[in-house]
Amino acid sequence: MSELMKSKIFMRIVFLIFTISFFNITIANADVSNDFPYFCELSISFYPEDDGRSYEKFHRNDKRIRGITKIYEGEHPSHGSYKQLGVRLVSDVCYRNEATEVLYVDNPEDFWIKSANVEVKKFEYSLSEFILVFLDDFKTNEENDDCSDKWWTAFEDDQRVILKVADIYQGMTAHYSTAFAIVPEDIMLNGNWICS
Repeated sequence: MSELMKSKIFMRIVFLIFTISFFNITIANADVSNDFPYFCELSISFYPEDDGRSYEKFHRNDKRIRGITKIYEGEHPSHGSYKQLGVRLVSDVCYRNEATEVLYVDNPEDFWIKSANVEVKKFEYSLSEFILVFLDDFKTNEENDDCSDKWWTAFEDDQRVILKVADIYQGMTAHYSTAFAIVPEDIMLNGNWICS
């Protein structure tokens, strides 16, 4: 074998090793930047504090979330019964307690979740049932009100929708008929984005 041929083979091996190393570093960095499992389409971190307070952080991404419209009913202690418009998500929501590192999901028996070999627990409240509140910080009050009006006007029960999520709030008050609320950036109804 000639020296030129040996040199070419050596260069290819070096290039291959470099490529594999770069690929592994890229994967490691991706895992560090988003340490929620792949099946989490919406990710929420819960941070309990020593003084009894807590806060949550919604990990915003550009994914679109599928859902089915639904009417939720509640009972306010002083105002009586009420109805709120919302969605039942078809997507998986993950809720992680960052102090204990326990990951909660709505359906731990789901095939994709079980096959991921990630330890999960069922959350005490529904992670698929959400009302919508129109409080997007990146929009003016008029834009939020306009989006809300279009949602109320076009709403039909049991209709497929796609949501771009701006934020998620935990309800747990007499004003929420679900444990969580989605702040929509935009909503697709009947093939049209109604808020943009």
